[in-house]
Amino acid sequence: VVTKATELLQPINTAAVDRNLDQVLEAVKKVDLTCDFKGCKQKTNLVGTDCSFCKDRFCFKHSLPEVHGCGEAVKRKERELFLHPMTGKAKAELYEKQKAQVRLTQKLKQMSLERKQKPSVGGSGKAGGTTASSARGGGTSSRGRKRTNP
Repeated sequence: VVTKATELLQPINTAAVDRNLDQVLEAVKKVDLTCDFKGCKQKTNLVGTDCSFCKDRFCFKHSLPEVHGCGEAVKRKERELFLHPMTGKAKAELYEKQKAQVRLTQKLKQMSLERKQKPSVGGSGKAGGTTASSARGGGTSSRGRKRTNP
């Protein structure tokens, strides 16, 4: 039981604060649902948007990047899109890359699950280990084919 306020005000180790500062700020930001524009006290729990440039949350009135100070970032992004537009071929390549990334993630999850299941299957007999290695062998050959395509 804490009896004095001075016991609550213990100095915090600065290394711990430095490590967890980003996590603490994110937690406080979730709790604090007011507009991040200086001087605005509008609540953003019902109508509010997160800026894709500065990652702050603003009310409807200050949601435009030009209003709350991200105008230069918007200009840079739009200028880049104008000077280097995405052609149909580039969009298709980006789409294929994203699909390949999803397939890779799924394959890694599957392999991770197989790895976790292996001790229980491998311990029961030699046949279980053989099927697991043949399954892995089939996966290796399919990976080899995927590498040759791109």
